[in-house]
Parts: sequence; structure tokens; C-alpha cells
Amino acid sequence: MLESENRGGWTPAGALTLTLASALALVGCAGKPDSLAARPERPHASRTLSVADFRGEPAAPPLAVVGSAAVGAQAQAAASAVPGAPQGSSAAAAPVEAPPTAQTPSAAEAGTVPPAFVSHAGLVGQVNGRPIYVAEFFAPVENQLRIWGRDMTRLEFTAKAYTFIQEQLAELITRELVYSEAEASLTENERVGLRYFLQQLEADVTRTRGRVAQEQVLREEQGLGVDEVIELERRKQLVKYKIQAEIRKRVVVSWRDVERYYRDHYAEFNPPASIQVRILAVKASDVAKRAEIERSLAEGYLFSALAEEHSAILASRGGLLDPMPLTQGLESTAITRWPEVDALARTLREGEFGGPVVNGDLAIWVYVENFEDGTGRSLYDLQHEIQERLANERFAAEQKKYLADLFARGNMDDFNNMTYLLLDIAIQRWARPE
Repeated sequence: MLESENRGGWTPAGALTLTLASALALVGCAGKPDSLAARPERPHASRTLSVADFRGEPAAPPLAVVGSAAVGAQAQAAASAVPGAPQGSSAAAAPVEAPPTAQTPSAAEAGTVPPAFVSHAGLVGQVNGRPIYVAEFFAPVENQLRIWGRDMTRLEFTAKAYTFIQEQLAELITRELVYSEAEASLTENERVGLRYFLQQLEADVTRTRGRVAQEQVLREEQGLGVDEVIELERRKQLVKYKIQAEIRKRVVVSWRDVERYYRDHYAEFNPPASIQVRILAVKASDVAKRAEIERSLAEGYLFSALAEEHSAILASRGGLLDPMPLTQGLESTAITRWPEVDALARTLREGEFGGPVVNGDLAIWVYVENFEDGTGRSLYDLQHEIQERLANERFAAEQKKYLADLFARGNMDDFNNMTYLLLDIAIQRWARPE
């Protein structure tokens, strides 16, 4: 197993950036993986697209027949043939035989097996000694991958799946690292409290139908039993608890911090009086169009979307006019070029629309996008909002440090190796044939 060091171009900081871009609700958000545009395109011939094409690297030689003594050595040689490829990955050095499928050629037919089929039913890698299996990884996401494979070209699917798999794998690794840390740091009193919580949870889960009946329902709906559902909830609660316990204690926001933030953002909290509106204008004689717009507005369609689709004026901007300063007051300021429309706009509050107003050959609706009355908001009014904003910013910063430290200390197989193995499997399972 590999320690989480700088191998294959993957660093703890880079992994953290990727992780924070994922959908993991407990651990925040940030950037995206490296751009695919920087990867050189590969020439295409009449052959199957492999992960090597997507990596922009030479294709690895095929592995020997699964089960032969040469497989491990040949896999190691294939990895070493790629510039910068990590050595000694368990996913490459210890392939697991896959069950025969219609797409998998036998030794008699071809003499070789594509690398992705080696681990279809086996091990992807490990995080702190906890194995990650192919079936486990793809179970919650295979429907999404199947839809993309159906609707996209092979190359489009490969690009989409690459980013998606990176994000999902980084999310999984983060959860496992935090879970391991939480499990190891629990005190005896905390373990007692957790056991009590799980007992109550089990009672709640089985109360309505009984354990046997609920087991059957869960198996049918989720593919999990009662004990597995309880264990998943246990891990989720431990991760949540650890994140809160480790980071909240580091986040301190003083009154001086709140005052300084208010001063630095005074213009944001005290904007000058202004009004900004959207307009939707169509031919007054187009009765059918006017009826369609009235119906859509009544059904709750976005004013901006309707203006973009139908308006004869500023359609490209969704009918949005520039903000109008109210230095002379709302009643004395010309908001649009039509006095009748201005009169209607003055009666509306922010987020409201009105109309149509017929002016010449146009029927015009108006929507108040933003209105500032110029009174501003005091520090007293904003103190709790500013404190919460600062606390969230500092929580995110401390969380990033904490996760970076976990990645630095974690024991896991190479991230790139696991990503490319999973990508190759996804391509062969769900991408369109060439």
C-alpha cells in the first residue's frame, strides 16, 4: 500500500481542492479538477478507446491471461512504461479475476484480457486499510453513468465520467479519512452515547413493521439490511461529529472582527437609493402572444426567462435595464422611456411585476428587479448576520487545513491509479461502442 505522498502528480493539496469541489455536504466546496483541454488528443483508428487515450499517454501493453503467473509482473511493467506513473499500486499489482462476460474474450479466443476487466468484481484500492471495491463505488452512481453513456458520444462520456469519478472518489476518501480519525479518538463516554443513539435509531427503523419485515423492505428498496443501514448512519454521525468537534473550537469571531467587517463593507450595507427593472415588450396587436405571456406569468414562470424568449426589447439581457439612481427621489426619476410604465413601476415592490401597459404599438410588462431606498442598515441591525458570515468563512478555512492534514497523514493507494481504473471500467460498461 502507498502512503499519501506526491506520486503520479497527485498531492494532498490537490486532492483537497478536488474533494472540496465534490458534493459532500459535510466538507464544503472549492475548485474543479485539472482542465481536460490541456490533454493532447489521440489519433483514432479502428480500435477500442482506452483510458490511455484520455490520459494523453502511451497505451499500456495488454495484461496476460488472468490467473497466470505473469500477470503481476506485466501489470507492474505496464505501469512503469507510463511517464510519471506510480509504482507498486495494489490495484495494478494484484488483479482480481472477473466473472466471464459476453465482452470478455477467453484465453483460447484472444490470449489477453483488457486491463479493466481484471478488477471489475474486485478491489480498487484502500484507504487507511479499508478496501474500496468496484461494486461498492459504482452502486450509487451507475444510473447516472448509464444515462450519460446513452445520451453522449464515447468521448463526451469519457470527459464527463473522468471529472465525476474524481469527485466521487475524493469524496469517498475524505469520508473514510475523517471516519477513521473519529473512530480512533472517541472516548468511552462518547462510545456509550453513540451506542445509545444507535439503539434508539434501530428501534425507530423497526418500530412500524418489525425487524424481519423491515429487513425485507430495505433489501428491496435500498439493497441494504437493517444492520447495514444502522452502520451507515453510525459512520455518517461520526464524520459529522468529528468535523464539528475539530473545527468549531478553532472558530472565534470577536466583536472587534464584526465592527471591522462592517467598516470594510460599508458601501455594500449602505448602497445609494436606486431602482432596477426588467421590461417585457411585445406587439400590442399580437393577442395570442399576450395571452401566452399572461398565462405563463400566472403559472410562475421567471419574468427574465419570458423576456428573453419573447421581448422585442433587450431580449438578450432578459429585459434588464441598467440601475437608475434615485438622486431626485423615486417620484421625480424617469425609470424607463415610457411614463405610463414608470407610474406602474413606482407602485410595485421588489420582486413584483405588473402590466401590460399599452403604449403605441407595444404591450409592456415591468418587473422590479432591485430597489434600494438609501436608508442603509446599521451595525446593530447587521451584527448577527456579519458574525455568521465570518464564522462560516473561518470554518471553511479551518476545515481546509484539517482535511489537508488528514490527507498528509492518511495511508491510501494512489489516487490517480484508482481514478483511471474506475474510468476504464466505466467506459467499457456504459460508454457507446466506437
